[in-house]
Amino acid sequence: MSSTKQDLPQARAPTLPSKTTPEQRYWRSYITPQLIKENHPITSIEFNPTTPNDFAIASATKIQVFSSKTRQVIKTFSRFKDVVYSGNYRYDGKLLVASDASGLVSIYDSYQPRNLLVSLTPSSHPTHVAKFHPTIGNQLITGSDDRMLRVYDISQTSNGPIIQFDNIDHEDYIRSVNFIPGDSNLIVTGCYDGNVRILDIRDPHRVVAKFDQENPVEDILAVSSNTLVSAGGPYVKIWDLNRMSQIHQLNNFNKSTTCLSNTHTNGLMVGSLDSTIKVFDYTSTNWQVQFGWKFGSGVLSCGVSPINQKHFVAGLTSGLISIRTKKTEPKVKQGIKNDVSGGYARMMKGRDYTGEEEDHIIESSKIITNKSVNELMLSYKKYLGASGSIDDIKPNDLKQEISQCLKAKEICGMLELLGV
Repeated sequence: MSSTKQDLPQARAPTLPSKTTPEQRYWRSYITPQLIKENHPITSIEFNPTTPNDFAIASATKIQVFSSKTRQVIKTFSRFKDVVYSGNYRYDGKLLVASDASGLVSIYDSYQPRNLLVSLTPSSHPTHVAKFHPTIGNQLITGSDDRMLRVYDISQTSNGPIIQFDNIDHEDYIRSVNFIPGDSNLIVTGCYDGNVRILDIRDPHRVVAKFDQENPVEDILAVSSNTLVSAGGPYVKIWDLNRMSQIHQLNNFNKSTTCLSNTHTNGLMVGSLDSTIKVFDYTSTNWQVQFGWKFGSGVLSCGVSPINQKHFVAGLTSGLISIRTKKTEPKVKQGIKNDVSGGYARMMKGRDYTGEEEDHIIESSKIITNKSVNELMLSYKKYLGASGSIDDIKPNDLKQEISQCLKAKEICGMLELLGV
């Protein structure tokens, strides 16, 4: 009988455990995700630039302010008649501006939803973006679907915009506006005509520079005074403002990119409709991917706490809000026990205290043990110039005499110390 021939096992080289980079360990420390479901897409996520870095999330006809300590809603701005597209804090964190689909732009006290300070209507078309100037507190810039960009002085809104860029500069809807750090006069706009434009407030009739994104521009961000990033289509383009040309392109997405967020020393965060958020290292020449997340639906907005990077928040097209919090290091390392506990330290506190300079502590080696209470009472009565004995105490005055005996005992103890 013939037997089946067994195959020889294939030799394989031993594999090493996968190595994680410091960047991967950092982003994986964002744990304990909190999921909040809204009924409409999350259109905007904005962090307060001042501590404690509470964040405002816009969805449908309201803006909810979440506490950075409890991750719960602490304030709700709901005085809108249409979908809210954007929310933005002033650099001091005291004012919050919002724009909606009716074209209305509202400025509130950032923690008082009832205090509507300024209300203006730049256009009858939807206003998708409204932002405060990063250094000039009374300047506000708006971009609407009428293809016009306007700059307002919020202290004199009744006079209309102080500067207006005509619609001949933009050939389609304006979707994003930002500022270039280091120059308070330069504004960057992203338009659905596929172009990124740099405008100068001092000369509203001239376009300083123009870059071709080749797709409708969803978001723009200036990561430095000479580097500009634009998101639109299934890629992200990086522009050098010194050479006025493109220096790199990120082709790591399958669908259109929607949002950009600068995490400063930890890289550039990009969200996309392919349900991913990826972090890129913009300090390297090739802008390599450091980390990424996968969600259940397309990402419309994202952000990280600006000061301590405590929270990472993502808003999805399904109305889901994902809030992740960075794990903090424990004060005492696990597995290591302190030799001296905190209770022992509190118990021993003050053991070396010898009193203030005006206090004098009298020390005596004499201990009153040989004298009875009767002898102490006699000594006390002799000291007062009286005569008698303990037997003289009347029954009805027993309570009073007992208290006097206790007092006499204390005084006699002092007399013994003084040598009387």
